[in-house]
Amino acid sequence: MAHEVLILAFEGKKSCFLHALLNALDMSEKGFAVSVVMEGESPSLMKEITNEKDPVHEIYIEAKKRGLIKAVCYGCSKMMGVLEIVEKEGLPLNGDMRNHVPLATYVERGAEIITF
Repeated sequence: MAHEVLILAFEGKKSCFLHALLNALDMSEKGFAVSVVMEGESPSLMKEITNEKDPVHEIYIEAKKRGLIKAVCYGCSKMMGVLEIVEKEGLPLNGDMRNHVPLATYVERGAEIITF
């Protein structure tokens, strides 16, 4: 099995999320098993990056098409007012840990966790 990496996007800063996606794409191309999880403030970026004119849109679409975005926090998406956008985008919502994404699953598998 390929080395597993969890890229945990917490920040609501577009530059941080861009780097999370760029690293996910790069690691995936190099054979890593990559999972991007959007938690905290990062789901709020869905309002911007889903717009075709946004500078991060193309990178977001590439990561989405490759299936690298494995979970978007249900609770945070709801709180940030982007739940409908996440659903419309077809991204996997996860609220298995009191409406948030449980990280224990990744830790149990030995995934390396990188936070942006």
